[in-house]
Amino acid sequence: MSILGALQAGVSGLSAQSSAMGAVADNIANMNTVGYKNNNVSFSSLVTKQVSSNKYSSGGVQPHASQSIDAQGLLSSVSSTTSLAISGSGYFVVNSANNGSGTWAYTRAGDFTKDETGYLVNSGGYYVQAWSLMPWDGNTEAATVEINGIVYMKAYKDANGRTVYINDNIVDANNLQGINLSNIGGTATPTTQISFGANLPSGSSIGDTHSVSTLIYDSLGNASNISLNYTKTAANAWSLDTTIPSGAAAINMYTKDDLVYASIAQMEFTEIPAVGSTIKINDTVFEFTEGNQAGDGNIAVDMTDCNSINDVLNVFMEAITNNIRDAGRFSVDGNRIVVEQSLTGDELNFDCSGTLACVQSSADIDPASGLPRGTFTLEAVDNMIKNVAYIDVTNVAENDEITIDDIRFVFANGDSTDDTVYVGYDAGDTVAENIAKLASAIRNSGVAEPERFVASGTTLQIIPSSTGEDITIDSGLTGEAKYIRDGVENNLTNATPIVSTFTYKDVEQLGAQIPAVMFNSDGTPKEINVEDMEIFWANGAQDMTGNIADGDGVKISINMGSENVSTGLTNLSGDFTTGYINQDGATFGSYSGVTVSEDGVVTAVFSNGETKPISIIPLAMFTNANGMEALNNNVWIATTESGNPLLTKATTGGAGEIASSSLESSTVDLATEFSNMIVVQRAYSAAGKIITTSDEMLQELTNLI
Repeated sequence: MSILGALQAGVSGLSAQSSAMGAVADNIANMNTVGYKNNNVSFSSLVTKQVSSNKYSSGGVQPHASQSIDAQGLLSSVSSTTSLAISGSGYFVVNSANNGSGTWAYTRAGDFTKDETGYLVNSGGYYVQAWSLMPWDGNTEAATVEINGIVYMKAYKDANGRTVYINDNIVDANNLQGINLSNIGGTATPTTQISFGANLPSGSSIGDTHSVSTLIYDSLGNASNISLNYTKTAANAWSLDTTIPSGAAAINMYTKDDLVYASIAQMEFTEIPAVGSTIKINDTVFEFTEGNQAGDGNIAVDMTDCNSINDVLNVFMEAITNNIRDAGRFSVDGNRIVVEQSLTGDELNFDCSGTLACVQSSADIDPASGLPRGTFTLEAVDNMIKNVAYIDVTNVAENDEITIDDIRFVFANGDSTDDTVYVGYDAGDTVAENIAKLASAIRNSGVAEPERFVASGTTLQIIPSSTGEDITIDSGLTGEAKYIRDGVENNLTNATPIVSTFTYKDVEQLGAQIPAVMFNSDGTPKEINVEDMEIFWANGAQDMTGNIADGDGVKISINMGSENVSTGLTNLSGDFTTGYINQDGATFGSYSGVTVSEDGVVTAVFSNGETKPISIIPLAMFTNANGMEALNNNVWIATTESGNPLLTKATTGGAGEIASSSLESSTVDLATEFSNMIVVQRAYSAAGKIITTSDEMLQELTNLI
């Protein structure tokens, strides 16, 4: 029994050392294989239960093959930017098919190059998988990531053009996509986000304005410069408005509660309008004429003495002043009329389709016909966020009067006293001219903070300030008077007090409007109220309204930092300074290359110098990476022993960093393998000697018969 046992033990030794030699052979053969992990064969004894203390029953040896999958290989530099290595414990997620329909596996072999269709594939034929990126559309359910101050979401468009939001914890073809560099092509990407930091000086006087300028891009790749203008309205409080670029019809800014905070529109002219052409504002039709003859019910814009576009616009402006309430919103700026919504202004609907000389005749493209309708809207500032009063005057007669804080203002000619101011009267003056004279008289009177009274065409605006006392008004003027406070619009009756405080969201506010940003005493933002803006274009570009279902683009979000920390806007002493400005979007440019950052963000680089993050390469983590099962082509699959993969972004959770233009070398050490080979060879020979010796002993035993 012992001799036969020794023979079997020798055979098991041969088998075990053969396995060990096989592992050494594989290791040496793959010493230059990218990401290869060396194999090891360890041994354990096979013990036969001893039935007698006088005899020994031999057992043998059992080999155990293992692969050091979790061993880190050395990183070496290469020239290709798509060659990737991992410095850490993570694994690339790969699939044997570029569309995710093949075998899902994991590898450290990052020698990725473009295949014939443009997908990134390694030398083993496995395609790297990634989370696709799109500009964030505001969906709170989307998984988002911030890159250079701009928020992107993990999502992509399917074959039907629908947005698919990614669950970044699942490994399947719905949530991971191959990276196709040939599909990037040329691009023109509209701006969806503006992120900036600046110091608004705490020492600024009320009324001081500072501007942050930035480029934005429409869906056609047109670049436009806009300025975000901050005006100090009270201690630690600033309002916000914007300029409007050429080619736009209107811009509306919204609070985080989706209330209109500010609005601006324009009518741009490329030439003198044709005689008989029209522009409609609300229900008033303005007709461009030569001579003061217009169609029934139309207001004539007499161009007889006009020699330039600017001449026409000045005549047009005069007609607007006498026929549109709150006309101070309108101003002539070169070849355009800009309409900046006031706190007392109502909604204005424009129809420029009757004047092809106006750029905005191309606004509002009908999605069905593809033809522009030439209509757009200047939104009214929401009543919930403002505190104002106004008087729309329809007629001024001699001796009409208005009393403001016990001071009478009389439309008559005479010598003024401390409590009676004679505004003057001329029967030939228009209503707008009389209101302008009234505002001038108020400024030169004893009324406290007279700048709160503003002439705006035929409208007298009363704009409370954060420092002003209550105002009492008794009006004898002909027209409509309103007072808007706490979201309610009421008639302004005699002796109605106009106060400087109002309530918004159960918080007392000062002045005429909630601030766009309110600061803490340490200079950090206490409240940031303005969140985004929408733009209506008249140049053929996609409107930025957030109405995705109607074919529009997303609104442009305005990121001024976070509340209670100094990551964006601050209100500190010193000068106005701009710390940083980031915005997404790009004009047209052709694809010229790709970069991969250490956190796995794949960024396309274009010939126009713009960059665009297109995807993130995640890394898979395993509880027991050495428990994975090896497949051909240097990949592994998950097993019950390894546990399910946990996907994470590189540089987080111990996954490690991704090194671009690098490859991970094999973990095989040639000197060690040669040493092991010598040891295995000697052990094999020794096991063979056991067999030959046992054979000789058996031969002797048989010779005794």
